Amino acid sequence: MKPLIVCNGTTDTTNPSYNPLFVHDCGFNDLIVLSQNLITDLVLISTLLATMAFIYAAVLLLTSGGNPSKKDEAKKVFTKVLIGYLWILGAWLLVYTISTVLLKTQFYLLGP
Repeated sequence: MKPLIVCNGTTDTTNPSYNPLFVHDCGFNDLIVLSQNLITDLVLISTLLATMAFIYAAVLLLTSGGNPSKKDEAKKVFTKVLIGYLWILGAWLLVYTISTVLLKTQFYLLGP
């Protein structure tokens, strides 16, 4: 995981919040990088939760014992988790692509 805060906002070395790793002032690009890092972290967390839900559905399926209603419930859980996770990945791809374009220097959102 990348750090969420990528700028310091201060270059004053006597300031207690001064960090030598992030010595440049915060700007629009830093806001876009922050949003990219935050969304990427949320996708990683959703991957963990989707994996846990798939494991839960697998346990339901394995313990169904031939009961058709339990099998149907497990299949519903599989389907819902898969659809939800695909929505998350699609949204991440869309936002990541747009924010990557905003970071390019030849594009200006509010003017040069």
